[in-house]
Amino acid sequence: MPSFDEVLKEAGEFGRFQKRVFFLLCQTGITFSFLFASVVFLGQVPDNYWCRIPGAADLSEKCGWTLEEERNFTVLPLLLVNGSSGGRCERLDVTWDAAAGCASPLSHRLDGRVGSPPLATCQDSWVYQQPHASIVSEYNLVCGHAWMLDLSQAILNLGFLAGAFTLGYAADRVVPESPRWLLTRKKGEKALKIMHDIAKHNGKYLSPHYSEITVSNVEVTNPSFLDLVRTPQMRRNTLILMYAWFTSALIYQGLVMRLGIVGGNLYLDFFISGAVELPAALLILITIDRIGRRLPFAIGNIVAGIACLITAFLPEDIPWFKTTVATLGRLGITIAFEIVYLVNSELYPTTLRNFGVSLCSSLCDLGGIIAPFLLFRLAAIWLELPLIIFSILAVVCGILVLLLPETKGISLPETVEDVEQLSGRCGKCGKKKKHQNTNSYI
Repeated sequence: MPSFDEVLKEAGEFGRFQKRVFFLLCQTGITFSFLFASVVFLGQVPDNYWCRIPGAADLSEKCGWTLEEERNFTVLPLLLVNGSSGGRCERLDVTWDAAAGCASPLSHRLDGRVGSPPLATCQDSWVYQQPHASIVSEYNLVCGHAWMLDLSQAILNLGFLAGAFTLGYAADRVVPESPRWLLTRKKGEKALKIMHDIAKHNGKYLSPHYSEITVSNVEVTNPSFLDLVRTPQMRRNTLILMYAWFTSALIYQGLVMRLGIVGGNLYLDFFISGAVELPAALLILITIDRIGRRLPFAIGNIVAGIACLITAFLPEDIPWFKTTVATLGRLGITIAFEIVYLVNSELYPTTLRNFGVSLCSSLCDLGGIIAPFLLFRLAAIWLELPLIIFSILAVVCGILVLLLPETKGISLPETVEDVEQLSGRCGKCGKKKKHQNTNSYI
């Protein structure tokens, strides 16, 4: 029976059909990017908001105050007396009455009072200097409701997680009944084959003759997690890749969402952050088939970790330098995030590849679920605290991926035994059988 690589070579690796399908699949990324990154703009927290005391709106109208004047008269005096932090999540536990004057409305409440004035938790009475600029001000997702903004982004990644488990697992199942098998053989059902191939993350699998590949190479399997950890090499690879996926997604999404809370010119910063994707892609294309996968993978993580750590302690009075270093971190984690797709598909045998990729990518989605909670809650304690966490996770990941076998220039493993042989490959690169362009994404 011919090997998988031989069948792929016979079927055609990256011709006109594959390029057309690849281009069409890339269009789905446009929709995904809107869903993924929109929280940066939609979830932007207004700079200036406070909790309004009952009756303050009527008093403000009677006195002809602007919003800023209302805040100065009804909130700032409270801060001076009570030492509260902004009057955003709590208010003075009083109701304005006719005795309140326009010049100093709090004077009759505070004069002669011993101790701090009574406070109450704010309940849907926030005032925003720029109302309805985002879903935060639209739905009052602040203070005790701030976690709902985190949840909105987490639910998006929860959907990706469900898809990774179900579609990735289904891709490795062979239909058990002849009618359904015949259906997949119909010419009009090529979309089913394409969906199967997407999970492989590699353009060469998008073959118009995939049916021949299926007949010659597929064996009936029902993969499970135990199959991925049943040998020492498979176990080590799987655990490292799961951690790498989790860390890459957590840091990547965390750095993107961080743009919405650091201040400055959000649109310019977002443009710079997005533009980093281009040099990152070029660096990957230049290095992976010359240097290999493992070293750029490790360097990308370590650079991201060091950059995050430095950014956290840089002073705010040199914003251009702080932005430059943060952008370097974004570059590093982008390289790592892209390479993990490639390495993940190359370290599993054919019969477990879809399941292995889907399992590890589910950790990517888990990282995306945790990212908004970690970023926004820790940033509420100290704005730069998430960067410290990102730094530790990235450096550890960079060290761990050095334990993975190098897959540059090798044929895709077809069995677990092939994977096991990769562990001793570093000193025997010249003796291994190579297949031209088999593993290349270029």
